Amino acid sequence: MKKITTHSKSGLFLMEMIFVLLFLGLTCGVCVRLFAASYMARVHAREDSHIQELITSAGEILEGTDGTVQNFLALMPDGVADQDSICYYFDRHWQNTSEENAFYKMRLVCSASDKVKEVQITFVKLQNANEEPSLYAQTIRFPVFSTKEGADS
Repeated sequence: MKKITTHSKSGLFLMEMIFVLLFLGLTCGVCVRLFAASYMARVHAREDSHIQELITSAGEILEGTDGTVQNFLALMPDGVADQDSICYYFDRHWQNTSEENAFYKMRLVCSASDKVKEVQITFVKLQNANEEPSLYAQTIRFPVFSTKEGADS
């Protein structure tokens, strides 16, 4: 009698299982990259939102005052002032903090003349006690209007 041998299907099953695992691995890799990209986009959007809010505040202060360092410190306290500049330090959640605990730095350089008052605003992300390239830089200018008291009479 002739012996009939049947091949088991385990070889085919093993190949199918390898392909399924490979497909799942690739899919998981793509998902992880998408989640990482969405996290970074959220961080950048949050940074941009806070930067926009702080620049708007600085512009309103410059528009309503003569643009000196003292006026900025009176309306936006918690800054560290130099001669013509002020540095504000923020933590990861954009709360005011000390320079040692800072994650973000906003630097305002004030200048005024007879015709124009301006402030240069620079935002920097601090990492490992080093300054990274600036996140954002903006110069805000307003003309100075001199009022003459004797002109109306």
